[in-house]
Amino acid sequence: MSKKQSKTEAPSSSGPSVIKKLSVATVFGPIKIKDIPDGGELQICRMAGVATATDHGTSAYGDWRALVGECAATNYQTGEVFVGRSVFVPGAMGDALIDALIAAQREDAGASLKFCVDVSAKVSPRDENKYEYIVRPVIESDVKNEAMLLLTL
Repeated sequence: MSKKQSKTEAPSSSGPSVIKKLSVATVFGPIKIKDIPDGGELQICRMAGVATATDHGTSAYGDWRALVGECAATNYQTGEVFVGRSVFVPGAMGDALIDALIAAQREDAGASLKFCVDVSAKVSPRDENKYEYIVRPVIESDVKNEAMLLLTL
């Protein structure tokens, strides 16, 4: 125990936090409209990994789908790093990644999907009291799928 650490304090850890499901809510927390810069974007997180499967279900918030594999995320506001087995990439990009992996595994059951995306939020142009996610690919997917190839244009 260090001299500065009390007997009741847990030792600090410099490694990533392990959580079951990586999502904007678990990595970043609630998004507040007041925190989004006027006319700009609030940088939320980077999500990355190698997905080997997909998962789906229904919750109190509706139907959900996730990529499953070795996943990680970094909170852009705090720098905190998280790792987990499932990742929920928001919006159409999440759907495109999941659909690309499913299509690839129809041809090769052992196919995997490498992905890395940056997630931010902006005020919705339709309702200033709501926000929309912006998800940008950082790397090109290695899965050969027409939809994924179109995303790189």
